[in-house]
Amino acid sequence: MTDQQSMAALGANGNPYLKTPAMDSLAAGGVSFTESYCTYPVCSPARSSIMTGLMPHQTGVEKNGQAIAEGIPNLGRHFRKHGYRTYYAGKWHLPKGFGEPEGFETLVGGHTLGAHMDEPLATKCVEFLHRGPQEPFLLVASFMNPHDICHWIRGHEGSRDYETTARYPPAPGNFWRDPQEPEYVIYHREANYNRMSNSLHISKEWKVDDFRHYLHDYYRMVEDVDRQIGRVLSALRFRGLMENTVAVLTSDHGEGMGAHRWTQKAAFWEETAKVPLIVAGKGIERRGAVDSRTLASGADIVPTLCDYAGAPPPARVAGVSLRPAIQGKPLGREFVVCELADLGFPDRAGRMLRTARYKYAAFNGGARPEQFFDLALDPGEVRNLALSDAGNAELKRHRGLLKQWLRDTRDDFQMPPQAA
Repeated sequence: MTDQQSMAALGANGNPYLKTPAMDSLAAGGVSFTESYCTYPVCSPARSSIMTGLMPHQTGVEKNGQAIAEGIPNLGRHFRKHGYRTYYAGKWHLPKGFGEPEGFETLVGGHTLGAHMDEPLATKCVEFLHRGPQEPFLLVASFMNPHDICHWIRGHEGSRDYETTARYPPAPGNFWRDPQEPEYVIYHREANYNRMSNSLHISKEWKVDDFRHYLHDYYRMVEDVDRQIGRVLSALRFRGLMENTVAVLTSDHGEGMGAHRWTQKAAFWEETAKVPLIVAGKGIERRGAVDSRTLASGADIVPTLCDYAGAPPPARVAGVSLRPAIQGKPLGREFVVCELADLGFPDRAGRMLRTARYKYAAFNGGARPEQFFDLALDPGEVRNLALSDAGNAELKRHRGLLKQWLRDTRDDFQMPPQAA
C-alpha cells in the first residue's frame, strides 16, 4: 500500500512522465482495475475500509486519528482467526500513525516522511521474506510515499521563476477551476484552518510552472516508493513465494495533481478519489488484463483476499469479492460510493456515487451543493450538469440511488434540500 497515489500516477496506466517498473510488473502479472475508488479521500477513514471491508461511517473512522470501532475485526485479526500468521510494516494511522496494530505482529513502525521511512521498511520486509516466513502468512507493507508531497507543498509558498521547465510535465488538461463550484468545495479551498486547506491556500498563489514543478516532484516520490516496492517483490520472487501468493497493490487515496488547481486530497475529483488497484500472483490467470468495466472500491480488498485465502469474509462487509471480475465475469455492481467530511467542521459532509458513466456528488450544506458529471463526454469533470439541467433524468436517478444506499447502510448523511 502506498499513500496518496492517484490512479494516473502509474506508468502501467499510460503516464509517460514517470517510471514505475515494480508496480508495472504487478500489472503485467495480474489484473488492473482502472475504475477503482477509495472509500474516503483522507488517510484514516480510507484505511479503515481497506482493513475491514466496511465504509467509514460504519467503522466509526470519519476523520484522521480515530480508531476502528470496538468489535469490528480488522484484516489481521480475521486472518489470524483463520490460521494465518499476520504481519504489519509501516504506517497504520488507526488511530496512531505507527505503533502496534491489533491483530498483527509488527515488523517495523515508521516515520512521518517517506524519505526516511520507506527504505528501512522495505529492508525489514525483505529480511522477513528471506528468513522464510511460516506459511500461510499475510504481510501488509504500508509505505508512506508519495505522501511527502504534503510537506513539499508547505515548503513552497509563493511563486517562483524558472530558468528552464523543459523537464517538467505539462499542466493537466483540466487545470481550469470552475467559479461555480459547490460552496463546500470553495470554503475548503479558500479557508486556511487545517493542514490540508493550508496546502490549497499556498497553491492559490502558484503560476502554471509552479504546478508543473509540483507534478514533477510528486512523480519522483512515486518513483521512490516504486523502487522500495521492487525490493519487496524481488524478495518474494527470489524465495519462490509468488508461486503461492496473492499480491495486491493499492493506495489509501489520491492527490489533486493540479487538476482544477487542486493540491492535496479531501475532494471527490477523479484525481483524489481514484487509486491504483492491482491483484496479481497465484490463481490470477488473466495476466496483464486491464479491467475498465468493473467499479471497484477499497472496501473490496478484505472480501477479495478472503475469497482467495479460502476464508469466509467478516460479517456484514460493505465490499464484495472482486474474484469474479478478476476471472473476466461481470461483477453485477451498479455503483460505488465515496464519503467525505470537512475535517475542520464535522457537520459539513459529502457523498459521491459513481456509476458506469456518471458521477454524482452531494454536500449537506451551502450553495450549489450538487455536482453531476458525464464522465464519458467530460472525463476532466469541467462541466457540472447539476447547474445547467436540474431536471436531468439521470441526475434524478442518481439522487435516488444515493438515497437508497443511505437507507441500506444506515448512513445519517443529510441530502441537500433539492435532492431530498
